[in-house]
Amino acid sequence: MKNIADIAKIAGVSKSTVSRYLNNGSVSLKTQQKLDKIIRENDYQPNQFAQSLRARRTNMIGAIIPRMNSFAVDETIKGVKTICDQLNYSLLLNYTNLNIQLEIDALETFYRSKVDGIVFMATEITDQHLEVINKINVPVIIVGQAHDDLHCIIHNDYQAGYLVGDMLGQQGYNDIKFFGVTESDIAVGVQRKEGLIAGLEVHNIQPEISLTSFNYQEAMVDVVEALQAYPHYDAIVGATDSIALAIHKYNSEHTPHAHEKYIVGFGGDPVTDIVSPSIHTVNYNFEYAGSVAMDKLNQMIQHQEIEQRIIIDVEQSFKN
Repeated sequence: MKNIADIAKIAGVSKSTVSRYLNNGSVSLKTQQKLDKIIRENDYQPNQFAQSLRARRTNMIGAIIPRMNSFAVDETIKGVKTICDQLNYSLLLNYTNLNIQLEIDALETFYRSKVDGIVFMATEITDQHLEVINKINVPVIIVGQAHDDLHCIIHNDYQAGYLVGDMLGQQGYNDIKFFGVTESDIAVGVQRKEGLIAGLEVHNIQPEISLTSFNYQEAMVDVVEALQAYPHYDAIVGATDSIALAIHKYNSEHTPHAHEKYIVGFGGDPVTDIVSPSIHTVNYNFEYAGSVAMDKLNQMIQHQEIEQRIIIDVEQSFKN
């Protein structure tokens, strides 16, 4: 009779991958289909005792969060918590400050804590992340980034960027500055930027692009340097609302007729309404994304099939 090592060898995957498959952990659709076929052909019967051990749930969910004092993180976790409360899960948070090693440690810590599942708010998925996720026998769902081998909830960042670019072109803005972030963050650093560029290209406009940080204080340094060198842009776009707030602060303090500058951010942070003049921002459905993520994670925990990737659309309007 075949054992788990035999199945892994036939499939060309690790034993931990087969184990995750048997316990409805994070396995790519292609691998799921391959293992389905091999297990049927070999009439493999999993060890019922081993499965029963994992079936003893703790009713705990781990959430890995990259930033504190972030509207996006706060709203996403609010959605996760709402579904946790409905389903009688306790929610544990682990703050990692955008540090890959701390994220790896968090995944392993939650595994040792025997959580039933993990919501991972990722800004980057590396080979290190994949290695650990493949090793631990816990369902994991990613929020904010897409990966072909993982279950993901993502926002339509390309759509958001395109909406901004097209709107700026329609309103007659030509001299446009964009403060983006590192391309290691595919959602914000690549998709959002490429959408903006495509939206502007429709109107034969090319933005001037600079890189900065998610962190407000660090973004402030880059904004000051760039806008002191050339203060004449008629529209300035920040890849996040936090960056847009740094732009707003500089313009308010250093630019005559600051109200004439059109400043745009992404996210829908309520602070953009408080400042004057207000910042234009694309509304993201962060809380809804969190609730969808937790609902889908619960389905994974219950050994139900879910979609590999779910895309949450942004609102087709600006918050002014």
